[in-house]
Amino acid sequence: MPDDLYHRDILAWSKAQASRLRRIAAGERVNDVDWEHVIEEVEDVGRSELKTVRSHFQNAMLHALKVLAWPEHSARRKWRNEITSFLGQARNRFEPGMAQHLDLEDLYAEALALLHDLDMRAPPAPLPDRITLAPAEIASRGFGAEDLLARIRAALPPA
Repeated sequence: MPDDLYHRDILAWSKAQASRLRRIAAGERVNDVDWEHVIEEVEDVGRSELKTVRSHFQNAMLHALKVLAWPEHSARRKWRNEITSFLGQARNRFEPGMAQHLDLEDLYAEALALLHDLDMRAPPAPLPDRITLAPAEIASRGFGAEDLLARIRAALPPA
């Protein structure tokens, strides 16, 4: 049964649906659950969490690329600190089941494309076109900003 409240006040709708689901869980017969939207919202939760983790990892990579592309820039320390922050935020939201849905090589390519769109008034230093990273590796507490920077440096072609 569609619920007009879903379109008018999503917070009130979610509270009402949660109450109805609790009543069902307690054994009560409830006929007015908005199943279509409940199912849609449950699916959206997973997608949203994955997008958040992807975004944090991509931002960590973008900031690592900035550090390496413009090593003398006055914002270098800020960028380096933001790598740490983004990796921490990604780790806090990362669940092992997400690993199969995270293509870190693709995220790196997207970060590299974003970097090349920046107007920094100076061309970037050479950067690798791709790197290899496993989700479990980058999500581990032992993997920090210096590890990400070293991984990118290691992928540079020999000079």
